[in-house]
Amino acid sequence: MKRAMILILGLLVSAACIYYSLQGTTWPKLKEGFRTADYRTLPLMLFLLAGFYWLKTRRWARLLSPVADLSTWQLLPPMLIGFAANNLLPAHLGEFVRVYEVRRRFGVPASTALSTVVLERIFDVLAILALFAAGLAFSRDFPESYRQWAVLLGCGAVVVVAAVAAYLFWTETFLDLAGRVCSWAPFLPDVVTAKLVGMLRTGADGLAALRSAPAVLAIAANSLLQWLMNGMIAYLALRAFGIPVTPATGLIVTGITAFGVTVPSTPGYVGVIQACFQISMNAQAVQPEESLVFVSSVYYHMSMFVPVTCAGIWCLLRSGMHLVDLKRSADHVADDRVPGELPAGHQRPRNAE
Repeated sequence: MKRAMILILGLLVSAACIYYSLQGTTWPKLKEGFRTADYRTLPLMLFLLAGFYWLKTRRWARLLSPVADLSTWQLLPPMLIGFAANNLLPAHLGEFVRVYEVRRRFGVPASTALSTVVLERIFDVLAILALFAAGLAFSRDFPESYRQWAVLLGCGAVVVVAAVAAYLFWTETFLDLAGRVCSWAPFLPDVVTAKLVGMLRTGADGLAALRSAPAVLAIAANSLLQWLMNGMIAYLALRAFGIPVTPATGLIVTGITAFGVTVPSTPGYVGVIQACFQISMNAQAVQPEESLVFVSSVYYHMSMFVPVTCAGIWCLLRSGMHLVDLKRSADHVADDRVPGELPAGHQRPRNAE
């Protein structure tokens, strides 16, 4: 029943977003926009997309290095399978799919792998906030009042940095505080709080090698470069349809889109990405044609969705699994967060990159 409600909510959100993003557009204008677009931007967009996922996988290898010496090439298939699952399954279950894959293939404990995913999200939020604030600060296309948001976002980023530092360097103090905060929530059962704190403790133990400033700075730089590439993809998608924007606007669009896709919607974020593009462009001092914004969002969406989904499915089939196994593997990790052990006779590979 709960999953059915989530699916229905996602459908309603996507439908509302599509309705919103189509306001002011007409079918002839949409067709004209697609016909006159400059598709020579596509190869560069795909190159940036490949770089985005390569850097994301290198960062994951670094985060996992204290417990498993895995190369980027070894982790790239689970990464692509996970993001393909995000495009095909509701509720961002792809994160559980890739955790299942690294546990199945390499014996990495599920709690540790999940902890690295949490850390990835923290670094992603920091990078997105930083680049979004930079976009607001340097863009000439947005009202002056928007620059106040850049200051607020900068303060938010400082708070997140302080939380990450406390987690990595003063783990027990952080966990004690996290347990107290969770206990103040009356709707959160004690067993859930205990599991959450236990997962964070296991993850911190496994991430001991990251307790150094150079390691954290390297991961932060990787995260910034990832999302800078993503912002340039958004910029190229808008420019392909003749919308006069700057690279700073691409960073703003990426920031709004990155947070927008966290709301419940259909798999693949249908409608949500289109609404985020319209919201971003409606805030500009000089607003472009709504039809052009919509078709550029579809162009951006498909350039991200199709290659990653196809690559992920190909990696899935090569691993001996099938599409029907995606949901089953996600449920396996989501319902059982206890670290998994390798079957008898298996050993964890120790291949340096």
